[in-house]
Amino acid sequence: MLYRLGAHGACLAAALLLAACSHPGMSKRQTQWQAADDKAAAVGFHSQGRLAVKQEEKGSYANFEWQNGRHVQHIDVNTPLGNTVGVLCRDGEGVIAEGSDGRQYQAANAIELSQNLLGFALPLDHLHLWARGYWAPEDSYEILPDGRLRQFGWVIERRLAADERTPRLLVLDNRQLNIRLVFDQFEPVEEDGSSPQRCSIRKA
Repeated sequence: MLYRLGAHGACLAAALLLAACSHPGMSKRQTQWQAADDKAAAVGFHSQGRLAVKQEEKGSYANFEWQNGRHVQHIDVNTPLGNTVGVLCRDGEGVIAEGSDGRQYQAANAIELSQNLLGFALPLDHLHLWARGYWAPEDSYEILPDGRLRQFGWVIERRLAADERTPRLLVLDNRQLNIRLVFDQFEPVEEDGSSPQRCSIRKA
């Protein structure tokens, strides 16, 4: 589970996230959603930042380190004090997670797996596309008048950093769950033959 907040802590965390959202280099119209293609799939990324979740009026938050490649998507989730919450990974064999105690989790899909490990359903299958401004090509989508994307039951807001290229904020809402990712670092990574093919936490 993520780090739970008391009422005072929740207000403080919310203030920090709002401050990040109001970064002067961002614009509400800087969404530029487009269809994913093979060229997009050839560029991965490495990112770090903060994650806040609101579910049924309860708030929680954590730090994350996220590495996304053509074959492997790996997310480390840690408490604000640096303690490991768990690792989520997706590769050609499916999805797998590992808790802070070393216990491994398997599930039918990424949503079920994240629910078991983190306590909420993280849409891992499409999150890497939304972070980079793409909609998933295998499902219908809608661009709302305010520039947000609606897909798979989620409404996704994306705002850019001062360079107007990399994401600074990603907000996902499905009326039951609100997930906010604030990116402190986001670096594109060109895929090559040395890129990982398999989740490192899988047993040999």
